[in-house]
Amino acid sequence: MRFAPPSAMRVVDRGGGLNQTSVRTYNERLVMSLLRRHGHLSRMEIGQHSGLSAQTVSVIVRSLERDVLVQAGEAQRGRVGPPSIPMSLNPEGAFAIGIKIGRRSIDAVLMDFVGGVRTQTHHNYPEPDPDTVFSLIQEDIEAIRAGMETDQRERLVGIGISLPDDVEIWSNLSSDENWTDINVEDRVARFSELPVYLQNDVTAAAGAELLFGAARELNDFAYFYIGYRSASRLVLNHHVYAGRKGRAASAAEQLASIADLEVSVVAAGLDAEPLSASPGSWPDYGEALDKWIEATASELSSSIMSMLTFVDVDRVIIDGRMPATIRNRLAETVGRKAAAAGLQKDNAPSVAPALTGPFSKALGAASLPFHSRFMVEQVGLTAD
Repeated sequence: MRFAPPSAMRVVDRGGGLNQTSVRTYNERLVMSLLRRHGHLSRMEIGQHSGLSAQTVSVIVRSLERDVLVQAGEAQRGRVGPPSIPMSLNPEGAFAIGIKIGRRSIDAVLMDFVGGVRTQTHHNYPEPDPDTVFSLIQEDIEAIRAGMETDQRERLVGIGISLPDDVEIWSNLSSDENWTDINVEDRVARFSELPVYLQNDVTAAAGAELLFGAARELNDFAYFYIGYRSASRLVLNHHVYAGRKGRAASAAEQLASIADLEVSVVAAGLDAEPLSASPGSWPDYGEALDKWIEATASELSSSIMSMLTFVDVDRVIIDGRMPATIRNRLAETVGRKAAAAGLQKDNAPSVAPALTGPFSKALGAASLPFHSRFMVEQVGLTAD
């Protein structure tokens, strides 16, 4: 089955400062991919899932343990024969920086090898002026690295960047520099010796939910992201489809967005700044928010019903740059409206909120170096 999100659209790798964990053999990548998918597996289970011999599994596991990429759990007793020792990825095995560049803000995270967020920053700006944006990125990268222990810095394997495809519209704002002429990965690569990976922001967010969120155990799901620019992605056979040009057709781009909510909030005489400045905590917007949730849920429900005429999925994931309580309300309302519209058959997908939170685009960006350095595309009986 397909395991990971699509590879980064573009990569800049200057090749300096990378340690021995940068490049792994295919079979080592296969073992780590299985552990990421299943959480923990015994050596015997790794062999069953991968088709590798017991001796090969033992050699690989010892090598990965030596490089601190995997760790052994407590022995599981009570069965016939010797105790079973579960293996799992080591959170300290590798680290990556993820940065989301948006029209109104930047998010930066330091992620460990199992998706844990060690550091998280957020900056707002009125316009995406390139000098401001790259200055903030440099500050964040330097601050994140300064806050790491020496051995952790040695295991920092890359920087992932996520941003929208339509940056050309930013060029008509306040800056004299045209975003379409900027090589983002080259600019970021100036700030460190680490390789830089670039991906579409919604594709990256869907990948974060696939690897670390509510869809981790799913093979097929539809992903809807509601932000200032709403979009959707389709995940089939555990693979995010990003389309021929790295960006899937997004029916959700015509849906209600947080920009629509902002208009209603301002019209009601309320402060709209927290919508972008505080994605994890909004004030009570009362009727303006209630109406927006109902309208957005109605449009999402219609999109879901249309989608199901040509593709089957296990679940519909609702995500967005909003507090968890609002995301949960939106998902519940979508599910209710979809059921009322006829989504009641036994094999119909469930509707659930995403778990990665409002920083999912940065988390997805941080996963790009891990995918490139340590994972395989196909997980199953595909050992070399």
